[in-house]
Amino acid sequence: MKKYIVFDFDGTIVDTYEDILNIVKDLKNDKYKEINLEDIKNYGTRYLIKKSGIPFWKIPKFVYQVTSKLKKRDNIKLFPEILDVFKKLSENYNLGIVSSNSEENIRIVLKKYKIENLFEFIYSDSSIFGKHLVLKRMCRRYKINSDNVIYVGDEDRDIVAAKKARIKIIAVTWGFNSEKLLKKEKPDYLVNNPKEILEIIL
Repeated sequence: MKKYIVFDFDGTIVDTYEDILNIVKDLKNDKYKEINLEDIKNYGTRYLIKKSGIPFWKIPKFVYQVTSKLKKRDNIKLFPEILDVFKKLSENYNLGIVSSNSEENIRIVLKKYKIENLFEFIYSDSSIFGKHLVLKRMCRRYKINSDNVIYVGDEDRDIVAAKKARIKIIAVTWGFNSEKLLKKEKPDYLVNNPKEILEIIL
């Protein structure tokens, strides 16, 4: 049975770190506290939302606003070397993407780099928390056994979610969270550049 490698999108495939931060700053009400890059890197999404003061019930709408504004940004770039990783992995594995970003935004980027055909599916789910449920829904939808998939993500919550869903996780250090924060959650693998993903899988 052919196995799956499923990637998170923002912070793992594309460098939207500062784009998202700037959008969040633009959207937030002045009464919400300022957010900076180091906060996201060192403390994670839960801390970021708590510090920002955004009410929990407003988060789904906030995520929608962020993804809508991302669509208008035409400068989004792939991380260096990730393109070669996709091409090599696609020879022996089914590739997928799971993200809180919209499928439309993701396809725009994939088409730009002419790699849309390398991916079997794009699973978009705007849930910020309970990501393990997102991974489980993804597996059910595409009839994937959790033993036959590896998830690649850049945040501590990706690691927590993968473990709860009983999926192996490769955490990457070039995204939204620092290496120190990722190590705390004890991922199955931790890599510092895309080529290391190939060393683990191939």
